[in-house]
Amino acid sequence: MSVRYQFLAQTKKSFAFLAPLGFHIESEREGTYSSFKDGFQIIYVSKEVAVQVAYYDVELDIVFRKGRIAAPYLFLDHNLHANASGLTGIMFPFEKLAPIIDGVAKDIEMNYEAVLRGDASAWQKIEKLVLAPKEKKPILP
Repeated sequence: MSVRYQFLAQTKKSFAFLAPLGFHIESEREGTYSSFKDGFQIIYVSKEVAVQVAYYDVELDIVFRKGRIAAPYLFLDHNLHANASGLTGIMFPFEKLAPIIDGVAKDIEMNYEAVLRGDASAWQKIEKLVLAPKEKKPILP
């Protein structure tokens, strides 16, 4: 079995810390990895929050959801944690994905407890950030 076929299993192991917090796996999909566009998806849910971990088109997309608010991990990392992860984007080739999954999972475990618990004040702040108007940048000639 190729290393890239083990990403779903690795993600489950890395995100196992969610189970004691009341999360369970709602759905999962393992890709065929026949092309770079293929990947995997796993959705964890609790009473308050859902966490989706997906990898398609060489993009690792982790999204927290509560009600109508969806907040990507990288967005929260940059806006709430001053880019503590050090990540500048979500595109990772297969060969670099494994340590990223582990690192992001560890960061979420250590720094996102309020988000995962569905803490009202944390999610009010997230909602304001997500719904805030985007700053328009001037078009240079």
